Amino acid sequence: MEKSETKKRILVVDDEVSFCTLLKLNLEKRGCFEVVATSNPHDVIRLAKEYHPDLILLDILMPEMDGMTLAASLRSNKDTGDIPIAFLTALADEEDVRDVRGKAWENYIFSKLGSTDELIISICEMLK
Repeated sequence: MEKSETKKRILVVDDEVSFCTLLKLNLEKRGCFEVVATSNPHDVIRLAKEYHPDLILLDILMPEMDGMTLAASLRSNKDTGDIPIAFLTALADEEDVRDVRGKAWENYIFSKLGSTDELIISICEMLK
């Protein structure tokens, strides 16, 4: 896929299809993002290689393959190892995450329980 010069590409990975759809719509509505979303963790490495995202938003808890395992697979692949990963979690609220907004396992971590606007602001800050 040819990469747009103006829009940042994001790959959203979450086992909740409705969350993927909602986040994709909200990010694309901003006009500065191109988003591909999947609820199938087995598609992620292929999609990352084809799509060349600027960021992967990765759910931590997924039934088939947890986010940590998937992140390790992405990191160990020569074609995807340099793509930034931000973890999404419902295990912490925005207040909890704000304190560590920063890094967890050398990756950013965002709460799924916060507002979509807060998440988008955090993504924009991260991609500067």
